[in-house]
Amino acid sequence: MILEKQKKIISPKQPYFVMNSSRYYKAVVMNYGISHFYAFYNDGAIDSSVFAIPDGCIDIYFCCDEEEPNAYICGTVFHPEIAFTEKNKYLFGVRFLPGNSIRFKNAAMSNFVESKIPFLDVIEDRELVEGITSSRNFNYQIKLFMDMYLKLYYNSKVINKYENLDKFLIANIIKNVGQIKIKELADETNYSVRYINKIFVQEFGLTPKVFSRMMRFQDLLSNLNNLELDIFDTDLTEIAMRLGYYDQSHMIKDFKKFTNTTPNKYIYSLRKAQYNKKLIIV
Repeated sequence: MILEKQKKIISPKQPYFVMNSSRYYKAVVMNYGISHFYAFYNDGAIDSSVFAIPDGCIDIYFCCDEEEPNAYICGTVFHPEIAFTEKNKYLFGVRFLPGNSIRFKNAAMSNFVESKIPFLDVIEDRELVEGITSSRNFNYQIKLFMDMYLKLYYNSKVINKYENLDKFLIANIIKNVGQIKIKELADETNYSVRYINKIFVQEFGLTPKVFSRMMRFQDLLSNLNNLELDIFDTDLTEIAMRLGYYDQSHMIKDFKKFTNTTPNKYIYSLRKAQYNKKLIIV
């Protein structure tokens, strides 16, 4: 088996959102700090929870329900956690790139880690929420969000004296797909490892080591999504070596920590749920 050349951009995945939907629409952006937009209908047909896995990202999702519309800002999780309890609902969302977020006035990414906060508690734009939640038109919803977001993106002034350092750390961890030692980052910036850890936690709510593990895990997901169902140990061994794990058992242990399942069982779940048929790129 020949693996694809290592990519330098992480496209964060939440595969269980796709698996537990009837159709999952995705519009890729990879700009302005945004990874992509998505929309799906959770019809409750599959007897499985819709849960989120670690991705180092912030999501904003809108539940488009006539009786109980709502919108939330959700930060990354450290372990698999239930993301949606809404059944028979249409949901529209935006996923930011790892380490990026909407430019909130009084909140950093660290405020949202393992949290689910009402959108209106942070951004008082009821017109936007009403516009998005009253629609089922994916492209129209994207337009409404971007009209609001780009104004904040270009006009907001981020008061953060560590901004350049933050960007450097995130960019280098992603560039190396998590395969970089914190000591190397410290040496590159002429700061101590302790200081790097302190600033990273302060801004992002997790250590650079944990964020690096999430990026390597997300890269692993991309590799597994392209494997056939009947894989051999040689495939997993090759992937483990390429992604910087000590060995195959280390990779499996890490994967299980982030998903509560093994790579083999995960691949089986993808096929059983007909993942590729449900994922529609627009």
